[in-house]
Amino acid sequence: MTMLEAFVKERNEALFSLDRKKIEAYMIKYGETEIAQTPDVVFWASVYKAICGVKDAPEAIVSKATSMA
Repeated sequence: MTMLEAFVKERNEALFSLDRKKIEAYMIKYGETEIAQTPDVVFWASVYKAICGVKDAPEAIVSKATSMA
């Protein structure tokens, strides 16, 4: 597995989990230091927008993301 493939796999696992703590841990790992102060509505809007941008995202997750937008 290449570094890019590993990065994409890790990103997808975090996003598709829809687990805030897991997503925050992923974001902190890659340099986001102020995530704890992000209001829920902004956090979830950015997560759902990111999910909609993933080409191979599972349809059920995309449907949830688009319905929450």
